[in-house]
Amino acid sequence: EIRTGDIQEKISVKKWEEFNIFVDKSLIKLKNDIYCDYNYLLEDVKKDQIIIIDSWLLKVRVVNVTKTHVVVEALNNHLIWSRRHVNLPGVSLKLPGITDKDEEDILFAIKNGINFIAASFIRHQNNVLEIKSLLKKHNANHIQIISKIENQEALENLDWIVKESDGVMVARGDLGVEIEISKLPYYQKFIMDTCFTYGKTIIVATELLKSMVESPFPTRAEISDVYNSVVLRTDCTMLSDETAVGNFPIQSCQMMTDVILEAEQHINNKHKDFEITFTENYALDKKMIAKNALIIADEVKADYILLFTNSWFLARIVSAFKPNHTVFAFTKDENVLRSMNFLFAIYPFLIGSWGKYPLEDEKNALSYLELNWFIKKWQKIVVINDVVEWNAMSPYVKIINI
Repeated sequence: EIRTGDIQEKISVKKWEEFNIFVDKSLIKLKNDIYCDYNYLLEDVKKDQIIIIDSWLLKVRVVNVTKTHVVVEALNNHLIWSRRHVNLPGVSLKLPGITDKDEEDILFAIKNGINFIAASFIRHQNNVLEIKSLLKKHNANHIQIISKIENQEALENLDWIVKESDGVMVARGDLGVEIEISKLPYYQKFIMDTCFTYGKTIIVATELLKSMVESPFPTRAEISDVYNSVVLRTDCTMLSDETAVGNFPIQSCQMMTDVILEAEQHINNKHKDFEITFTENYALDKKMIAKNALIIADEVKADYILLFTNSWFLARIVSAFKPNHTVFAFTKDENVLRSMNFLFAIYPFLIGSWGKYPLEDEKNALSYLELNWFIKKWQKIVVINDVVEWNAMSPYVKIINI
């Protein structure tokens, strides 16, 4: 991300006032001059180009580009503070995919058992591949990459980014600065539809309950935003300032939960098909089994779905078809367990080890669910599992009446 530098006192900028933006701190002389940490600023901006500072709170026009700085004219009044976002709409940025700081953070993540990396300003598939290469180098392929879509360049390369990513975040904050704000709802749906095409997890983020930073109660429009995100089949909704710096973090979580649960009462997913990058017959068989298991669950009015997974592939496929039922997913791998936490409709559990036969696993799982009041007598469960036949794994689906 591009940001302004550290400022000792807030700089008051008046409409039509000119000031300078430097990429070398040592050249700053005037009180109203500011520093920007993007080294290619002088190469990439042109006269009359618009630069956005502090997420649309200050809009400036480039008046002149010199050998040392950019002269800009303020188009509105604003107070500039330290480390504010700087956006260059329409500019193809020369930022590296992974900075030294990013690599340091990723190594910290690997060391401390993190399961997901949300990567900011992913612009093309190579940015994702760089992160994958670093993870592979440190034997951390289990860590999932969530690509944050935040600018026009990412939208232009969206297909390739989605294919390489484990999940995508519709990061509406910076995206709403980089493109015209009136087009943001269209691009949110465009990103979501692309994710549906490839069966990838989607997170809708930014300002879903923004007013609850200061207020214990949201606006009606915010409630509709959360509700409509669920109706549009997002996998996750995300709180930001509401829980990071807001005055009502617990109330924000509860409000979002209440709206999501209400919205889920009124949706009926049709389990639309999607592409997967795997071509092995076994993977395609599992995909077909998963889809038909969900159709069976709808037809027989099942209460729940139960599955078992070693690698979370099956859970991911089932989730991508958007179940209308809660799915209990059992695994013996703790990393797989945590990785399933952001999958739509998946409720993961850790099982000590697999039994000798699939029926043994089912019996143990159902006993655990019944003992802990997740299921009860007379309920109907659709089970997806594997059986070993003639030295080969065969996926199957069946119905169990408790």
